[in-house]
Amino acid sequence: MTTNEVKDKILYQLSQRLSQSGIMFRIFGRAKSLRSLKHKMDIKGEKYRSGKGKIQDMIGIRIVLYFTDDVDALEMFLSRENLVDRSVDVPDVATFKPQRLNLVKKIPQELREDFINSLPAEYAPYLDDTYEIQIRTVFSEGWHEVEHDMRYKCHEDWNGCDSYSRQLNGVIATLETAQWTMGAIFREMSQQNMLSGNYHAMLRNQLLLRFANDDFSPEVILYLDTHRTVVQQLHQTDRLVFVLMLLNHSKPIPLTYDNVLFLINRFDIFDDELRKLESPEVATMIDDFLAP
Repeated sequence: MTTNEVKDKILYQLSQRLSQSGIMFRIFGRAKSLRSLKHKMDIKGEKYRSGKGKIQDMIGIRIVLYFTDDVDALEMFLSRENLVDRSVDVPDVATFKPQRLNLVKKIPQELREDFINSLPAEYAPYLDDTYEIQIRTVFSEGWHEVEHDMRYKCHEDWNGCDSYSRQLNGVIATLETAQWTMGAIFREMSQQNMLSGNYHAMLRNQLLLRFANDDFSPEVILYLDTHRTVVQQLHQTDRLVFVLMLLNHSKPIPLTYDNVLFLINRFDIFDDELRKLESPEVATMIDDFLAP
């Protein structure tokens, strides 16, 4: 198995788990080429040859999230096991600069031998059996791509250009403000949707997930129309808790509007009449999902 094939398997595993959670994302990966390894050794070879560290990003994964709310949930999920290192920028209230969140994890046990055997012999002593995950949002991803190629890779070009460098950092400030504004728009829409009785739009704009269908079933809509307290409780669902639950369960569940409502009812609302609307098949599926 080649390093690229190991990378593809890690990508597939991560994509499957993220997809079943419903969060909106894009995922990319790469395995370092011999040219890239040589370049890194040319720059930091003394550190690696002296034994002060090893290259930890032979495989690099980047997860780009649509919403900042998902960053914390994803970090908590990915940090549960095999975490080796975590690198995060602490926000500085006086300075705008890009925020990085990078995790270094052990290669999954079932792929570790294949990974080690795939490493180029010349550089194998300086490579760790780890891979790196970078977590970004869609707004910061575009900025990082430009900055990486146009400033990070050619930092000599920026000598004596501090004012331009500061201006470039100002762009990320604008993008972060736009991102916060976008989140506020969806939260306000969810509130308005609740008041107008547009329940599926309320839930979609509240949870910001990819749903598997377009609306609640007619019997569920009728129930919500006559049980406004349940609607209000549904609107108050803790999104972080719900997304983490979906991420942490290995068993997938189709994220239809009905299923999401029934699932939230099981662990948060506890409405007995609503539970009676579950079909036997759905009830069994949720029982299996929630089983320890």
